[in-house]
Amino acid sequence: MLQIKLMLLKTLFTFSILLFISLTIVSCKKKKIEPQPNPIENIDSVFVTPDSLSKLVINVSGMENTNGKLNVALYNNSDNFNNPELVYKELFLTLSSQSMTVTFDSIPAGTYAFALFHDENDNQVLDQNFLNIPQEGFAFSNNSMGTFGPPSYNQAKFNIPKNSTVTQNISLRFL
Repeated sequence: MLQIKLMLLKTLFTFSILLFISLTIVSCKKKKIEPQPNPIENIDSVFVTPDSLSKLVINVSGMENTNGKLNVALYNNSDNFNNPELVYKELFLTLSSQSMTVTFDSIPAGTYAFALFHDENDNQVLDQNFLNIPQEGFAFSNNSMGTFGPPSYNQAKFNIPKNSTVTQNISLRFL
């Protein structure tokens, strides 16, 4: 008896799904909405295979001490650059020496930029004085600097090709 109920529920569920799909198609035709292409047809644009991923290695030097943490934020577009709430990937590393190597694994090919700072007091904020001048060491990809403030995304951006390791040698700046 239980098997019959389960079979009926399964049949009813399948029928309701098919009905929903057919009603959606009819609705789209009435509204002259063209069906969207199936993203699975272009499987390469949907899935990134592990063998197509890359690695970013950042060699950081110039820390004045080993207090606190090194905060590293990786951005994957200009709209999000330097916005801590829109980080693509981030790391908070306890310092073990005055120079460190930071590695981001499994990065898809693309254009990126990063910002980092030595959070000496471990408060997760780049401390600044009353003139908004940073009081902790900081740096950006390509060792780029802005004139008055951080560099633009275009100054800091770099490419990570498919199946590669990109290395950046960065020196912290103190103002």
